[in-house]
Amino acid sequence: MPSTAVEHLDVLIVGAGISGIGAAHAVQTRTSRSYAILEARSALGGTWDLFRYPGIRSDSDLYTFGFDFRPWREDESIASADRILAYLQDTAREHGIDRRIRFSHRVVAARWDSPEARWHVDVERTDTGERVALTANWLFGATGTTATTGASRRASRAGSRSADASCTRRRGRPTSTTGAAASS
Repeated sequence: MPSTAVEHLDVLIVGAGISGIGAAHAVQTRTSRSYAILEARSALGGTWDLFRYPGIRSDSDLYTFGFDFRPWREDESIASADRILAYLQDTAREHGIDRRIRFSHRVVAARWDSPEARWHVDVERTDTGERVALTANWLFGATGTTATTGASRRASRAGSRSADASCTRRRGRPTSTTGAAASS
């Protein structure tokens, strides 16, 4: 059961990989909205921190894959995971985004409340098991296709790609990333 104190944020970003860091930068530089990033793992970087097998690298050139607010400056455009991870860590630190990441916070449920016009989000601390309740005006899913739930780990082992259903608000109504409208 979530604790009784409910913190409200304008924007709640789920995932501290490249998409989550990019979304956080946009929120903090283009708006005056409060925000936090929830990351289930104990490190930022998503794919680039999670997978450690030999030879992992980007299949996209980093001059276009990188952030427009902090361009990739290295000579090699196709980079290894460790260099991409360092780029993400440096970017998050340089822009103060790392201070907004709540590590070991896994979203276990999210429900849109139409009369309140806000998301109610239940979070589990993966390090302590504590449950936390949050509300947010916007919920931005940046978990990508390598989210580490049991289902996506099984799909990864099977060689397929599977995304968790993350929710965001599109055109004023909640929608899941699978394209089905979220229930109100």
